[in-house]
Amino acid sequence: MSTAKALRRALARTAEDAWSLVLVCSSVRLDMLDQDGVVSALKDGTLLIVLDGPDGAIGLAQVDREILTGVTEIQTIQQVTKMPVDTRPLTPTDAAMMAPLLDGALAEFVENLAENPLRPQFAGYRFGAMLEDPRSASLLLDAAEYRTFHAEIDLALGRRSGMISLFLPDRTITAPEKDDASGAEPHREAMLNVPARLDCILSRVRMPLAKAEALKAGDVIPLHASALDGVEVVAANGAVVAGGRLGQMNGARAVRINWPKSSGTEAMAAAGADAMTDGGFAEADATQAVDALAGFAVEDEMADTPDFSGGFAADGDDDPLPDLPPMDFEDDGGFGGEFDAEALDEDASEETFEADFSSATMDFDFET
Repeated sequence: MSTAKALRRALARTAEDAWSLVLVCSSVRLDMLDQDGVVSALKDGTLLIVLDGPDGAIGLAQVDREILTGVTEIQTIQQVTKMPVDTRPLTPTDAAMMAPLLDGALAEFVENLAENPLRPQFAGYRFGAMLEDPRSASLLLDAAEYRTFHAEIDLALGRRSGMISLFLPDRTITAPEKDDASGAEPHREAMLNVPARLDCILSRVRMPLAKAEALKAGDVIPLHASALDGVEVVAANGAVVAGGRLGQMNGARAVRINWPKSSGTEAMAAAGADAMTDGGFAEADATQAVDALAGFAVEDEMADTPDFSGGFAADGDDDPLPDLPPMDFEDDGGFGGEFDAEALDEDASEETFEADFSSATMDFDFET
């Protein structure tokens, strides 16, 4: 899960669990600011709170008066109103009213980042004390850079709206020393960083060689609807490592991985294993193994393969997959990781994935 998505969920769930308050975080903007940038982002008239972190780390939280007023109302009169915001000087009592939301959201935020490598950066922060003004906050800043989250928030279906900003120092996290007796692999980190190419095969299509040679840019190859559920994730050596489903997310085409490997993949591997003998391959068995590894499941699917006898669609025709189903991963955690530079996960105001998404690799099995 990306950091932006994790924070959105954390704020919403904390408000719901604590006060049955509907809190909607419409967007989270991420910044990396130096000390001067943090001071410039602090506004007069907002509530400034010190966040005590691990090993003496100090973060800051900035809360707009609208949000402070709504959180105070839900704790005192059990509802959020639209009454004008009081412009009186803020007090430590006001800051204390924000403590349940901040502490709960920070803890939930870290919990949501269970599989995110940035999790140690945000662990261990909690409500500290109120600061009177931005100048006082500037005296506490000691880190070179701060990871900043600007969360746009609506309370009680829009009765109150404003922003909560978090400024957390970018710290150097040292990994715990490993016991040599534990059998730790010395080259594990290097091996995990070795590039691994995976291709997504949307469908396997068989056609005469003459038609394949006549293909040109702009031609459209019709695919059966079952291709949406039959995506194969293939390693560089041609082995099918997983199955998937084609869909769309945030305007880009996406493949949702289905783990473990499909039963078809297991059958393919079994067919190859059965064809092996102690001395190599028998002639008949070798043919069986090649068919299993190179053209698995083609025969079973060819009954539904479109007929290409009528030629191909001309350039400019509709997209062959115009109505891909949307993928919503809110309930099951999504793809995992931050697609956003960290994930697929986010709207334009958050961390977004801007890379071009090309069509899935087509694996042609030509007949001569």
